[in-house]
Amino acid sequence: MKNKNITTKWTILLSSTVLAAFLLSACNGNNNNNAAPTTSPTESATPAPTESPNAETKQGHGVFVGLADSHTVEITVDGEAAAYQLGEGTEEAANALKEGDAVTFEYTEAAIEGDATVKVLTITKIEKAAGDTPAKDLPATKDFKFQLEGNEETRTGTLAKGEGYALYIFEQFKFDAAANKLIMNVDNNYYVEISKLPEGFKLDDIKADAEKELAATGDVQTIDPKDSSSMIGDFDLMLKAAGDKLTKEVIVKTVDGASFLFKVNQPVGEPTEGFSPLASASMGSIVSQ
Repeated sequence: MKNKNITTKWTILLSSTVLAAFLLSACNGNNNNNAAPTTSPTESATPAPTESPNAETKQGHGVFVGLADSHTVEITVDGEAAAYQLGEGTEEAANALKEGDAVTFEYTEAAIEGDATVKVLTITKIEKAAGDTPAKDLPATKDFKFQLEGNEETRTGTLAKGEGYALYIFEQFKFDAAANKLIMNVDNNYYVEISKLPEGFKLDDIKADAEKELAATGDVQTIDPKDSSSMIGDFDLMLKAAGDKLTKEVIVKTVDGASFLFKVNQPVGEPTEGFSPLASASMGSIVSQ
């Protein structure tokens, strides 16, 4: 009888111990659940733009300035430069554009969280514009890089308007809009005559007339665009004749569907080295108006 009582007491004591251990474990579990979770430090992010799912798509037209970075482009609209983010699928089209290209594009606006006055402009479609570039979309000045006398230099061109076109000229030149003539300041015998060719002109006729005109100066050479280092860029025709005292060129260049005829008169003299690259850059900057 005594052994039976001892067994009963041990059974009760063991059960109490197990129950106490269970309650203690549950209590600790609750405490862990209530504890603040450990978090790893994170970088502070710039507030993201908030855009309505039904954001209105707007139309834009301007002049492509260039890529600010891999996902941002700069476009001049109404004479003012603005930054636009490149939307999904627009990078390839933007990379294909050149500085000074007239562009049309579609974009959306989104407000920055916390500052509704700041707008993020995101391009959803962009392409090179066909036809003329309005003068109001061209910046008043533009920088050009040159190799002059063996050194790389940056010169600023100023926008000038002629009959049906606009181009940039440098301080070493003056532009006679009435005569459509670009003239070097130090010697007026260094000049470029400019004309906008009519639609339907025949390049072969231009070439035949030019060959006759240049023959009086010297042997006429046809310059291949691949062999030219001129800052005029792409051209349809370049004929050149050089004599002892004078070099003449006849050039046809097409920009956005409009073609221009340049007649270059360059005497042999000290101003020659500065005349050629600066005049070529001006011709290369021409756009139809």
